[in-house]
Amino acid sequence: MIASGLLMFSMLSAAETRTYQYPQANALPEDSTTNLLRDPALLNGYNVNMSAKRFADAWFSKTNERERIKADMYLLGVADATEGSVWCGYNRLLPSSMHENLYAYFENLSAVKENQRASKIIIDALAELAPCKGTVKK
Repeated sequence: MIASGLLMFSMLSAAETRTYQYPQANALPEDSTTNLLRDPALLNGYNVNMSAKRFADAWFSKTNERERIKADMYLLGVADATEGSVWCGYNRLLPSSMHENLYAYFENLSAVKENQRASKIIIDALAELAPCKGTVKK
């Protein structure tokens, strides 16, 4: 009796199982690095040693939301990788406050700092905004 009930239940659950198909995330032509006609000003996965100016231009873009999102993901990656070792973390600096302060920091970059790596500028700003007492490694 119990075995037949379990068999019936398993048959019903198998009949109702659906497989969700995730949307395909194909690169747009302007983002594809295989497209030789793509805009070289757009961020892509090969932007190593990205300058602070290039990062800021993408992050401050008023016309290209995709560029802002890519720059924001870069910022969050740097923040995540350095949290707790360079700066104290989200318990001292909320994400919204971090964005506000970094936005102001990047708006007022000197010409010298514009040519430095974006990651270094972000790390220096976070260390200044939320230092950990006695635990900051430079």
